[in-house]
Amino acid sequence: MIEKQIHSRNRIRTALLVATIALFLFITTIFFISINYFEGIQKRISNLIELTNYKDSRYENAVNYFLEAENHFRQFSIDLQINNYKEYEKDLLSLSQITNEIIESHQRDSVQFAYDLNSLVRLDKYKVLQTKIKQLTALSTQTDTLQSRLQNTVLSSPPSTKNLTIDINKVKKSPQNKEKSIIYNIVKIQQDPVIDEEVIHTYNEEIKNFSKSNYSHFFQFRNTYESIRKSERKLLANHFTLLYSIYQTLLEINDLQLLKQKQMLQNEHQDLLRQSGKLTWQTILCLVFIFILIFIMIYYQFRNKYYEEQLIQEQQYAAKLASEKSDILAEISHEIRTPINSLIGIIDLLRRRSNIYSEKEKLFLDSAYSNISNTSRTINDILNLSKMDYTSSIELKDFDIEELAHDIYLIHKSQAEIKNIALEVIIEEDTPTIIHCDELKIRQILTNLISNGIKYTMHGKVSCYIMINELNNLYIRISDTGLGISESMQPNIFKKYFTKSDENKLSNGIGLGLYITKRLVKQLQGSITFTSKENYGSTFTIEIPIPKAKKKNKPSVTYNTLADLPGTISWLLVDDNILNILYLKQYFQSFTQVKTASNGLEALEILKNYTPDIIITDINMPIMTGDELLVYIRKLPELAKTKVIATSSDYEQIKELEKKRMLTFDNIIIKPFNEKDLVKIIIQTSAIDSSSE
Repeated sequence: MIEKQIHSRNRIRTALLVATIALFLFITTIFFISINYFEGIQKRISNLIELTNYKDSRYENAVNYFLEAENHFRQFSIDLQINNYKEYEKDLLSLSQITNEIIESHQRDSVQFAYDLNSLVRLDKYKVLQTKIKQLTALSTQTDTLQSRLQNTVLSSPPSTKNLTIDINKVKKSPQNKEKSIIYNIVKIQQDPVIDEEVIHTYNEEIKNFSKSNYSHFFQFRNTYESIRKSERKLLANHFTLLYSIYQTLLEINDLQLLKQKQMLQNEHQDLLRQSGKLTWQTILCLVFIFILIFIMIYYQFRNKYYEEQLIQEQQYAAKLASEKSDILAEISHEIRTPINSLIGIIDLLRRRSNIYSEKEKLFLDSAYSNISNTSRTINDILNLSKMDYTSSIELKDFDIEELAHDIYLIHKSQAEIKNIALEVIIEEDTPTIIHCDELKIRQILTNLISNGIKYTMHGKVSCYIMINELNNLYIRISDTGLGISESMQPNIFKKYFTKSDENKLSNGIGLGLYITKRLVKQLQGSITFTSKENYGSTFTIEIPIPKAKKKNKPSVTYNTLADLPGTISWLLVDDNILNILYLKQYFQSFTQVKTASNGLEALEILKNYTPDIIITDINMPIMTGDELLVYIRKLPELAKTKVIATSSDYEQIKELEKKRMLTFDNIIIKPFNEKDLVKIIIQTSAIDSSSE
């Protein structure tokens, strides 16, 4: 059912994703097409503006030449100045040339404008204009001839009037006065002249004779001049008629151009409307698809929110299950590891009395101790794996790596002896052994690798070499002469649940040791590598960065057993398991002040009348747990100097309880433990001076 829901959700997400991508591509395509249409509209608008302001330069030049020609001809018709007429002919020549250019241009473009009636009509109009200009040119030739005639007529020699000139002195006649007085001579009184009538009469006779003799000549000149003036007026009228006709033709051409321009404007306007319509529909289409895309995104958002809510619920449910699993695992850990730890403690007590057993009995005890220890480690691996995914806390403290390695050696020594293989743990000489790191994780790393080496070694030896290298890293090298790992299996050895026994069934195991080891090394920010050759053995190398290591100060007195501690120390042992209480009492039999309780509430009743120096309490107990007991102890001022040591198989559980209670135990000892482990923790906790008894 869940798989079907997952497949259904994946299909919906895939479909939504594909639809979103397709719509995005489609909208993008339409967008670019719209850009092209928009650019086309811009071009159309530019064409409209150009067409609105368009003027045919050649036509304008033709009109200008015509107007100048007309102006010069009008000036000529008024003053008959030859210069105006010459300018008029010059303008006509320019008009003829520009008209020919226009006609030639239209003829070159005749293929393009073959179906353009307006252009064909304008071409015909320009041809008509050219014909009329030629007619004007012909009229100009006639006008030149007429001007020559008129000039010749005016310039021909008229009858001479030289003989008709009268001398005025001859006409005047002085008065006759012979007597002149003195006064007359002095004053010289001026008298009016006297006209000679005979002279005047003679002059009139000459004029009559001149008129009679030259009448015919003047009559002929008058007729010729009137004829020329009549022809001139006719030519002028013809010129003005042709000029007006040319002007009308130019107007018709202008009308045709305006009509053509109007048609082009209409066409451009229609194209612009079509382009705008397409752009409008594309915009509407884009908006529709954008709306669909937004709808899909909103739908996907709601679906995603729905999935998120389901995921949150599932996460909460998973967290609840994880919490329940942790509680169940803690309960299982307590229920399974408690008797195992008790058995390990009891067997360890029996092994200490080695003088009463035979060699065969000692071997049985060692074998039992080794097998129970392996079972305990397997359970620890399973429980640690369940916690490793959601916790990665690191507890850093100073500890002696040499002592740790020696403890691990003692734990695995019997296991190696049973298989008749050698086990050696070597600490490089003069190397500082007090390091600052997570002791439990280092212990588990060494235990897993040495245990694996012993498990897959049939003969030879397993060796562990420890040093602090020049990089101030903790360097660990564990090698064996066992089965080795084939090249095909080497990429998988750090995978969860992978074991060598999958191939050869030589040993049992669940394949978590190397996986957990690599995770632990990674949490400590270290590295792990290996080399292996099948049937020759394997070598694992680990480097973990640590602060600068310190050298150990050798104590003057060494505490190896609880009996070596001062006998005046008072104890309270709290554990709900009777076996644990029994073997703990065996450890503390040399002390006179030792009391026991089966739960926290019972311990509180004892503490009302008893103040111990050290309390060793289990965590998971009925009625009142160890952490609840710690809360009450910390509230009692009379127990302020009492040290409380917690015992449990689960270190992470104790740390979580400490955070929850916001209180800390003075120390922690992890089950299973032996007497030496207990002595070490007690010395660390109570800060007993090693130099004094």
